[in-house]
Amino acid sequence: MDTTNDAAERVLIALKRGDLKVEQLTARSLGAFLGKTTSVLYHHWGSLDGFLYAVGQRGFGHLRADLEAAFAAHGQLADVGEAFVRFGLTYPAVYALMFERHYDWDSLRKAGTFDVEQPGLVLWQLMVDQLSKHGFPEPDHDVRLLYAGLHGLVSLALSGRVNVRATSVTDHAMAIEAARSLAKRLCPTAPNRRPHHDPIK
Repeated sequence: MDTTNDAAERVLIALKRGDLKVEQLTARSLGAFLGKTTSVLYHHWGSLDGFLYAVGQRGFGHLRADLEAAFAAHGQLADVGEAFVRFGLTYPAVYALMFERHYDWDSLRKAGTFDVEQPGLVLWQLMVDQLSKHGFPEPDHDVRLLYAGLHGLVSLALSGRVNVRATSVTDHAMAIEAARSLAKRLCPTAPNRRPHHDPIK
């Protein structure tokens, strides 16, 4: 029998590969995919929302790995912005769970979902801590703006709306270019390369 983490990881990988679509994220379809009855979702995660939130949080773990690899390779915050946008454009179904699904937040809180450390919050705090360490006076505000801007670029690119008046460039290419520019403008004094053992933390 799958552990809870195995089940969430299986669904995450299937979404990344395109073997599952957003419209298939129902209790019945997921139960069939996992080879279980729908009750497995409610037994381990309390609800369909609880399970999908867990899948999305595992997505944040994958996103963190991508961001750290990008920074380790080139040492620029612009590379982190680019890696964020590339993740969203490459894995739109996973990205939708992470950033766009309308969860029942009150029910998740009552179920104790936020009583344990969540990868998405960990990633947020790592970015805040880095900017704080390098002298940014409002790191939470800056990270919020960066997240919002990068998310907007992913959303616009996926809907074909980011290359307005520049249609000789693809939406994806324009989103990546804009992500790099956004990171540089919001955080012009962000750190350059750090030692290899200190990835985005």
